[in-house]
Amino acid sequence: ALASGYHNQPEMTQEKFKPSFLDETKTLFRTGDLGKQTAPGIIEFMGRKDNQVKVNGYRIDPGEIEYQLTRYAPIERAIVLPVQVNNQTQLSAYCQTDKTLEIAEIRELLAKFLPVYMIPSYFIFLKQFPLTRHGKLDLHSLRELRETGKSLVNSNYVAPRNYSESNLVSIWEKILSKHPIGIFDNFFEIGGHSLLLSRVVTRVHKELNVSVKLADFFKVPTVAGLATLISQTQYNYQEPISAIPPQKSYPM
Repeated sequence: ALASGYHNQPEMTQEKFKPSFLDETKTLFRTGDLGKQTAPGIIEFMGRKDNQVKVNGYRIDPGEIEYQLTRYAPIERAIVLPVQVNNQTQLSAYCQTDKTLEIAEIRELLAKFLPVYMIPSYFIFLKQFPLTRHGKLDLHSLRELRETGKSLVNSNYVAPRNYSESNLVSIWEKILSKHPIGIFDNFFEIGGHSLLLSRVVTRVHKELNVSVKLADFFKVPTVAGLATLISQTQYNYQEPISAIPPQKSYPM
């Protein structure tokens, strides 16, 4: 059930549709997928000819991200994979290292060399990558580790302590469609990604009259950190004199 070519695009048709090496009267379509014939009529899918993935509408080569990660000395090896989170494709970085690393620092470094949509939402640190019994990298096990990576997320809810934090929490909850969000929850570890980050920055500027830079967000990806940054810098923002009453914290 395949077309015989691209409509009114003869050059693309010639590139992608080739005479079959098995039967010259038939045509093969060059998909970019890799496969091997394991038995007559059975083809095993081996992956893509390239490593590109599509995340939030952007074509991304994970190899570029892996290269930038391994430029950071403590990271010996890096693998970046697309993962499905809440029916959305996001990037998860798996870093082989025996050091204790700060995710915020790594994101800040990546932001110097990569556009925001190429910065992974999740980081998993391992002393050794899992291998199959044949000694090959076990990608399936790596993807499963993304689920256990929830330990990176602050599981104790802490309510806003002032109007700055309250306003920021309100913005995050609307954009992430998540409630409640605590002031120490990491934006990227509770479902945030590059496109949502841009929406947060726009909403903060519109509602709070504060121009927050994307680079600042990578330094302080929590409500508490962002509120502190705003109060300590020359942003055009005035904190209301009266603070909201303290709220009781409760576990998620």
